[in-house]
Amino acid sequence: MAIPLRTEMIRDLIADRFGGVDDLVVEWEERVRAGQQKIGKARNRGTVYRWLDEGLPSRKEDILGFAALLDVDPVALIRIDDEFIRLYFGRERRLFHLGILGQSQLAAFWAIYIPGGSWPDPAIARTLYGRNWTTVEYRHDPALVSNVFACFSFTPEASAGACSPWVVHFAYRRAGARDGMWRPYGSVIRIGRTVSLISESGDLQERTLGETDSSIAVETHFGPGAAEFRVASLHRFELDVAAPSQQACSLRFSA
Repeated sequence: MAIPLRTEMIRDLIADRFGGVDDLVVEWEERVRAGQQKIGKARNRGTVYRWLDEGLPSRKEDILGFAALLDVDPVALIRIDDEFIRLYFGRERRLFHLGILGQSQLAAFWAIYIPGGSWPDPAIARTLYGRNWTTVEYRHDPALVSNVFACFSFTPEASAGACSPWVVHFAYRRAGARDGMWRPYGSVIRIGRTVSLISESGDLQERTLGETDSSIAVETHFGPGAAEFRVASLHRFELDVAAPSQQACSLRFSA
C-alpha cells in the first residue's frame, strides 16, 4: 500500500515554509549536500507531486527524509482515521510484535515505538533533524495517590504556532524494573485545532481545541504500583502534571 498522507496539511506546509514544490526540492538538495540530512537522498519535483497525489512509499529514507525536511514528526504525515485503523492497524501491530520487518508498510515508523533504555531512538532526531528529542519524565508515587487518572498538560513552544503539526509520544516503565526499558504506549498529534490520540491497542480519540486553548490535556492512568513516565517530542514543550486529573473533556489513555 501507499501510505495515506495528510495531503492538505502537507501542501499548506510546503506553501508556508518553501513557497512551492520547486523551492522545496532545492532546499532538500541543499540539506543533503550540506550533511544536515545524513541518510537518504533528495527527491525531484515529479516524485514529490506523485507522493501528494498517491501517498508515500514505504522506504524509510524517503519517509523520514521528507518529514525532516518539513520539520514535522514522521507520524504527523500519516492520515490516521477510523478507516486507516480498520484496514491496517491490526496487521501492522502484529508484524511489529513479531519483528517481521519486510512485510510491514509502516516499518519506517517502528524506531519511534521500539522499547528501550534510551527511548526514543536518538538517531532519528540527530541524523535527520540535527537536534535531540525533547523529553520530560515524571515519577508516579502510589503512596501519594493511586488508581486515578492524571492529567498531562502540554504547551508546545510558541514558535510552533497554533497551526503547525505537533506530536508527543508516551512511554512508561515500572520503578526499579531490571530491564530498564521504556515501553511506548501511544502518541498524541495536533494538526491545526484538532488533537488526536492513538494508543498501542488502536484506540483513536479526537477533540477540537477552543480558539483560546494554548495547551493540550491528556489523561493517563496512575495505578497501584510505582512507575516512571517519559514523554518525548521532536519539538520543545512545557509540561504540567496534576493527579488526580480535574479535566472534564481531555483525551484519555484507557487503563
